[in-house]
Amino acid sequence: MEEQMSGYTKHVYEEDLQETKKQLVKYVDDIIPLLSEEYDFDEILKLVKKYYPFEWRMLEEKYQYYCKKDKTIEKFHGKKRYNADSPEIILRKLSSINRLLMPDTIKRRQETFSIQKQKEYKNLLDKRRLPKIEKRQEKIEKAKKRAQEMEPEFLDALMGLYDRNNTSQKDKVYIFLELEKYYCKKTIIFFKKVADSEYNRQLRNMAFEHLQSLGHYTFLRKQKYMQIHTKKKKRKQRIKETAYEVYNIKAIPQELEYRIENSKEQKIKTYDYFISHSSVDYESVQRLITLLNKDNKNVYCDWKADNNYLKRRLVCKATQNVINKRIEQSKKILFVDSDTSRNSCWVKYELNYADQRGKEILVLRKDSIDNSNICLMALNDKWFIDSNYENILQL
Repeated sequence: MEEQMSGYTKHVYEEDLQETKKQLVKYVDDIIPLLSEEYDFDEILKLVKKYYPFEWRMLEEKYQYYCKKDKTIEKFHGKKRYNADSPEIILRKLSSINRLLMPDTIKRRQETFSIQKQKEYKNLLDKRRLPKIEKRQEKIEKAKKRAQEMEPEFLDALMGLYDRNNTSQKDKVYIFLELEKYYCKKTIIFFKKVADSEYNRQLRNMAFEHLQSLGHYTFLRKQKYMQIHTKKKKRKQRIKETAYEVYNIKAIPQELEYRIENSKEQKIKTYDYFISHSSVDYESVQRLITLLNKDNKNVYCDWKADNNYLKRRLVCKATQNVINKRIEQSKKILFVDSDTSRNSCWVKYELNYADQRGKEILVLRKDSIDNSNICLMALNDKWFIDSNYENILQL
């Protein structure tokens, strides 16, 4: 079986390598008319990276993937399997590149070179490629906006829960969705590991699709070529039995309320700030989260941190209980002050609940966020105080 797997993976690599070469030939053909009179390999490489930036990043990540594989294989079997070349080396070895760099070819280029034709072709290539690059970037940015770009202190614990032998496929789905909410080096490595070695097909597909949405290289293995890396017979049998098991979460507040009280992946979560705000100020709050993430601050914002469960059309008592728990899990409350937030019953409720539990409440004006002036101040004006605050929401 191991020899069969080795042969299959080597065959996949060879196909991958041929596909990489085809892609690079296409990219080079596209940029040839843009070359200067006395071009060299560095100029070719620079133009390929400029007009195919995401494709080049995929090739680099693919190279890193096979290097990591070889490192593991060499550790256990004494020799490498792939000996992969970097994209730059593969590019340099292409026969079309060798022809381009021949003195006679460069000389002919100099004799026929026309700045006018170069500019005309550049305009055509810009028109064809730049919108595609922009569209791809927008898709990636949209996917990244669903997550926070930082590493929370409980990240390792979450991944540890996923890797436990007794963690069910159902619980793995919940843990996976929590890890998706953070975009950082650790989670990308984690999702690549899941896509490469997770025996359950649903989880493997989830990791593959998540990485693709973020513009990262990933490889989706066929089920029949997957291996179970354990010598324990009972565990191996259980993994086989759950290979095709599928679990879809109930995207409702009651489900999250239950998980918060009964699951480890929710109980270990903590936040630096709970952002109390009006949904009307969405764009400003998104900007604030980005700025706080740069300082590695983990932020709770309902439409970001619990978007799987909390929907405006599903607001109920369970929603309130979830918000209560998230306030308790947060070190501080950050009130985004605006006319709309002061008129929000939810904001008033959140501030009252936090104040009752002795949480420090900070304030930041919305217009300060818009001007990137993040100066957090203690909220001394307790305009929100209401002795009957528990009935504010009228759920």
